[in-house]
Amino acid sequence: MASNVIDIRGVRKAFGEHKVIDGLSLTMPEHSIFAFLGNNGSGKSTVIRMITGLLRPDAGEIDVLGLAVRTQRKAILMQVGAIVDAPSLYPNLTAEEFLRIGCTIKGLPWHHIDRVLALVELTAASARLVAKFSLGMKQRLAIAHALLGSPRLLILDEPTNGLDPEGIRDIRRLLKSLPGLTGASVFVSSHNLDEVEKIATHVALLKGGTVRFQAPIAELLAAQAGALSIDVGDVTRAHHLLSGAAYTVERTESGQIRVSGIEKHNADRVHALLVHAGIRLYQSVYHTPSLEQWFLEKHHA
Repeated sequence: MASNVIDIRGVRKAFGEHKVIDGLSLTMPEHSIFAFLGNNGSGKSTVIRMITGLLRPDAGEIDVLGLAVRTQRKAILMQVGAIVDAPSLYPNLTAEEFLRIGCTIKGLPWHHIDRVLALVELTAASARLVAKFSLGMKQRLAIAHALLGSPRLLILDEPTNGLDPEGIRDIRRLLKSLPGLTGASVFVSSHNLDEVEKIATHVALLKGGTVRFQAPIAELLAAQAGALSIDVGDVTRAHHLLSGAAYTVERTESGQIRVSGIEKHNADRVHALLVHAGIRLYQSVYHTPSLEQWFLEKHHA
């Protein structure tokens, strides 16, 4: 069984009278891409700062890589790469020169530079001034810096903020590849739900200062009710039949019927009702609910 790289138990944090985190518990499995979701201002960055030891919780315990942040922060940070705020880069340096500074700080030989530049697909730009980089390239360079030393855990706070579609695609491809290429687990805070759905293996929802839900993302989506679009021979009869069977049914502009609020494994019951009633069934398409639909439902619950 995979171990947990992050284990948070009953953490609380307040700033003056303002309670930000209230009894938060969370576990992140090893080798996962773990998406930490929540609206802006929900406390995601506060949690990340506590995980990295930049803030101390008022109560509760945080273990990272099996070590207690409260007492073993230095040993943890030797195995963690993080981008907590907007990355601080030096525009007057080349990418290679910037990474040399990182190697010096971390006590690493410079051959690590070639490895991390290759990982983020910036090898061809190693001699280019950072000032000439696009925003997406700068973000990938910051991730390369975080990957120096082959960390077991990479922590990223809103890594696609402000990026154009091409930059977002590049970051998505990079993050998705990291567990397989480096063995690192990736903890990413984000409100970009479409991107999260494409890369994450696990998800947790922060609301009201605590984690309201966490699960493997495939398991989460499989358990959600979706919709069934059906092309039938007699729309009127089909609508009447399914409505009478307590399904939520509507006619679409394309002349089909749409059954909403249905789980995928129950679609065959709808098909059976139609066929047994002698209604011709030409085509049926199940629409899986998106992570965005799940998030909005959970956040307004």
